This record gives sequence, structure tokens and C-alpha cells, in this order.
Amino acid sequence: MKLTAGEIQSALWQKLGAYLEERLDRYRLKNDGNLDHDYTAKLRGRIAELKEMLALAEPEAPAQAAENGDE
Repeated sequence: MKLTAGEIQSALWQKLGAYLEERLDRYRLKNDGNLDHDYTAKLRGRIAELKEMLALAEPEAPAQAAENGDE
């Protein structure tokens, strides 16, 4: 699933995207610290989820579009 151009430009997505980027930056900084294995794994999972949400606004790659039958 990808967002449409109109959705990406909406005030809601702009605000939400900024919030997600801010959280991603904070988690990355924490991840650079000396943390135990379990906490690091949880943090990396959170980072991955934030990246997936932010990727909704990225254009779909041509190969991916072909796999999804969008061509």
C-alpha cells in the first residue's frame, strides 16, 4: 500500500510524518548507546516499524509495481 499524492501533501500526513521522523531520530540515537540485547532488539523493531510507515509516502519501485499487477 502506498499513499496517493494528495494524501502525502495533506496537513495530517505532514504532521504525522514529522512526528515519525522525530521518533526515528530518537530511537537511532538510543540504539547507538550501550544497551542490553533485549532492549536493542525491541528498539530495532520499533525503528523498522517507523521506517515501514514512512515508506508509505515513497513512490513504488517499477519492479514492485509489476509484481503487484499495477503496470
